[in-house]
Amino acid sequence: MQAQANQSKADKHYNNFDYALALDEYKKSLDKGQPSLHVTERIAHCYRLINQPGSAQFWYRQALGFPGAAPINLYYYANACRQNGEYTIAKHNYLRFADQVPDRRDEALKLARACDLAMSWIDRPLGIDVVPDSTLNTTFADFSPVFYRDGLVFSSDRGRGHNASDQKVYGWTGTPYLQLYYADRKGPSSWGNIKPMEKNINTQFHNAISTFSPDFNEVFFTRTKQVKNRVLPEELRSESNWQRYSKKDEFINRLEIYSGTFSKGKWQDVKAFPFNQGESYSVGHPALSPDGQILYFVSDMPGGHGQTDIYFSERQKDGNWSTPVNAGPTINTSGKEVFPVVHADGTLYFSSDGHIGMGGLDIFSAEGSRASWTNIENLYYPFNSPRDDFGLIYEKDGKSGYLSSNREGDEGSDNIYRFKPTEIPCKLAGVTYVRVPSRNGRARQVPLGEVNLEVIVNGDTSSPMQYESDANGRFLFAVNANQTYTIRGSKKGYLTRTFHVMPDCRKVTDTIQIEMVLDRDTPNRPIVLENIYYDLDKHTLRPESIVELDKVVGMLRDNPTIKIELSAHTDSRETHKYNMMLSQLRAASAVKYIISQGIDPKRVVDKGYGETKLLNRCKDGVPCSEDEHQLNRRTEFKIIK
Repeated sequence: MQAQANQSKADKHYNNFDYALALDEYKKSLDKGQPSLHVTERIAHCYRLINQPGSAQFWYRQALGFPGAAPINLYYYANACRQNGEYTIAKHNYLRFADQVPDRRDEALKLARACDLAMSWIDRPLGIDVVPDSTLNTTFADFSPVFYRDGLVFSSDRGRGHNASDQKVYGWTGTPYLQLYYADRKGPSSWGNIKPMEKNINTQFHNAISTFSPDFNEVFFTRTKQVKNRVLPEELRSESNWQRYSKKDEFINRLEIYSGTFSKGKWQDVKAFPFNQGESYSVGHPALSPDGQILYFVSDMPGGHGQTDIYFSERQKDGNWSTPVNAGPTINTSGKEVFPVVHADGTLYFSSDGHIGMGGLDIFSAEGSRASWTNIENLYYPFNSPRDDFGLIYEKDGKSGYLSSNREGDEGSDNIYRFKPTEIPCKLAGVTYVRVPSRNGRARQVPLGEVNLEVIVNGDTSSPMQYESDANGRFLFAVNANQTYTIRGSKKGYLTRTFHVMPDCRKVTDTIQIEMVLDRDTPNRPIVLENIYYDLDKHTLRPESIVELDKVVGMLRDNPTIKIELSAHTDSRETHKYNMMLSQLRAASAVKYIISQGIDPKRVVDKGYGETKLLNRCKDGVPCSEDEHQLNRRTEFKIIK
């Protein structure tokens, strides 16, 4: 009887979304009676919904042992395994779920592939050390750091002190409300006094996740708005909702953005962002662009792509903000996109559970601005973990920084982690080649032995290392990850060549492979430049041509005494006069780029030869294939002094 009473009480709590209270009662019913599928499954659900995947995994495994367990338990079990880093088990159960629930097969197969990716990322981690910052962290939640003047501002629910009379407690977590704290910098990675920001910023409810203008005289931050909960909207009862509430909650906590200005030694004029709509939806997680003119933020407003999307608003000439615009489907998914941060170089970092990741929220980077984005990339392990990772910032060196994560497990809250490059050792192996023309006029590479190699590490020219390639052009030496190596190859009768590489050593057994191609210093011997492309009948350089021309720029810098002619050639189609004009324009366009990179104009001559130096039989009136014509459309250089 007592077990049934506990279960009845637990079910009531569960149906009211009071999952922590329900969990206690379900466990009491287990102590007094035999386990059932219903109770076991509900315990698993409770752990999942309070974000404790370690315990959720155990209880879903128990639930799946009962006859008649619903297939959705397989899905939840796989999710929990994935968040716990047990990817092989997770993948196996995603595949089982795909077979049992055909309507969700595509989703399950996508998650199974994500397990394979995560295992490959862990097997080859980036050369980065990620460690908790013992000075900033407490046993409470500490997260989302941003640089501010000579220190750091971050969010925490540590409270202002045990005796603070105005200290409020958030009922859902049982901890004080989130506040913004400032930490003085004492060294490259150490912090001194930590204190809450002033009361104009930290009101009695949640205040967190801030961003500052370039001059640090303007702040935007997230603040809780309590909306009277007369009828709990159906969308807020969803398990996938951004924020979750109990039916007994008197208020709904929605997020809003506030801003303040620093004047006369204090923060003042704190005001609401004009597009807050706390009565209807949340707006939070502000992030300013490096120039302070674009404000990115997160919202679950109607019309988005998923649960929460990233939006932006632009500062107008009169100082007002434009109507928010969605950042678009390249960034936003059907899941959650949250915690945007814009780096000094304009790179957007954000967290998502909709893009392919390792388990919880993963950190991603994107290039672009506003609603135009490219190169969405997962930052991989160990920036990301099977749990939630977010709030990444870089120091001025662009290599070290801070991020937030709850990767410590079920008992750990959000913490701030420091990261910096490691110096994992591995090998660098290469071959020195000489570029020689073939019968069809195109260049080919032949191994070149006994090339002198001068190696400079991180620009330190005081003590370069000396090597030499063997008779077959091969060389091998030890390197470290996250170090820049400048390799200067030279040999009598050949142009000097410099090669720059930052080895991507992931394991000590790795060997990084490179090729170094030299050219003879013989005057008046044409060398074809590969991959110099122009659109049909145009002389404007295409982007892929710049890579090859940069090699010419490097060659001229490495060999400051030479002068070259850079020539362009066409096929025989069109008139002789037109081809001569087009080739001259193309050669001039390439030389203009080379000069723009700081090369003395006196060292580079442009020359268009039109169709006067064909490499094959394809003269006027001779039928030829497109490949044969392409052979004649080329760009060359030769030493003329």
